[in-house]
Amino acid sequence: MKKFNIKSSVNIEENPTDRQERISWWSQEKLKKAKVMVVGAGAIGNETLKNLALLGIGNIFIVDFDIISTSNLSRTVLFRKDDVGRKKAEVAAKRIKELAFYDDINVDWFHGDLVWEIGTGIYEEMDLVLGCLDNVEARMSINKQCWLAKTPWIDSGMYELGMRVEFYNPPQEPCYQCNLTPQQMQNANKRYSCDQAKLKAFDEEKMPTTQITSAIVSGIQVQEAIKFLCGEKVAIGKKIYFQGKNNDFDIFSKQANPLCDAHASYPKVVTIPFDVHSKLKDLLTFISQDMYAGKHASLDFRGDRAFIKAVSCRTCFSEISFMRPTFRINADEFICENCKTKGKSYASTNTNLETKKITQEVFNLENTNQKLLNFTLHELGVPYMHIIAIINHKGKYSYFKLIDKTILKTIK
Repeated sequence: MKKFNIKSSVNIEENPTDRQERISWWSQEKLKKAKVMVVGAGAIGNETLKNLALLGIGNIFIVDFDIISTSNLSRTVLFRKDDVGRKKAEVAAKRIKELAFYDDINVDWFHGDLVWEIGTGIYEEMDLVLGCLDNVEARMSINKQCWLAKTPWIDSGMYELGMRVEFYNPPQEPCYQCNLTPQQMQNANKRYSCDQAKLKAFDEEKMPTTQITSAIVSGIQVQEAIKFLCGEKVAIGKKIYFQGKNNDFDIFSKQANPLCDAHASYPKVVTIPFDVHSKLKDLLTFISQDMYAGKHASLDFRGDRAFIKAVSCRTCFSEISFMRPTFRINADEFICENCKTKGKSYASTNTNLETKKITQEVFNLENTNQKLLNFTLHELGVPYMHIIAIINHKGKYSYFKLIDKTILKTIK
């Protein structure tokens, strides 16, 4: 008998992904390279982030504006008693880095308002976005940004023992907004006045549910995500529905709405060497070069956000100076200090009537005063890594992506 030598051996139990890699279509390499944004680090978000870390996703970006409360602890596997009062996104990022078996996992986080502070360029950087949210406004924002950036996303939701998961892949229809009811569309504006200023007293509705439901919905959401990232076919515009109270499981087809206004997408986008901390005048000087938009080029906020220079007090009509984007203004600020001392408030006025405002939506070197030209883009309300709209003197639009020096520090 011929002799042989064992030169090497592999202990499969030392490979943390051995069992999942035994699935025929699985690609651990694709998962490690994937860039996934998780929006919402509450009950579903905790489960989803835990699953992504254990599956070996290599690049994860977490977005949440909330802090940890005691009521979160029974439904969040990543949070501890000592975390109460800390930022959800920050703590979740720390815990999944500890949980992940890859030492080189890249995890970034952002504590802030998804709707107004996360730019389209961030969505464009991602392979997939996972929505782990509890409100329509944030879902509509993700849907709009994903369509603009042509980035797929998976929505999830739960109520009591019921849950749903839906996969959307722009520009293939339908989108999330296609099937919203008028009531749901109205609910998306609950935290704003008719002036689109924030209502100070707004209290987000709390959904009744359990940690069991969040574990189930996250499991299905992440399973769909893994199939997509590994190149498997995932049904678009289908609602995967499970009602745990009577164990009813079903899949519903969602219909495209030809009148839906959320299906816009950017054509060609050019990256420029400016970020939100750049001054408006420097951006406009750069963009006014012939190789970009040419002379008289303007930064156009129309259809995106509003910048308020001043308003008339809702009771005495005296002028109140702001020089801030609308989303950084509370509705009660539309009452001057003198009227506030007399007991007046926004709620005491006719809230169905808009406040008289002086706004600016188009900015160029010719029509913008020096004070505003020295504002940073962040002070104007431009989100991080946003894709900005520039209009030239002929009315033709170009789109430019800002770079980032603040977030996505590790995800490249």
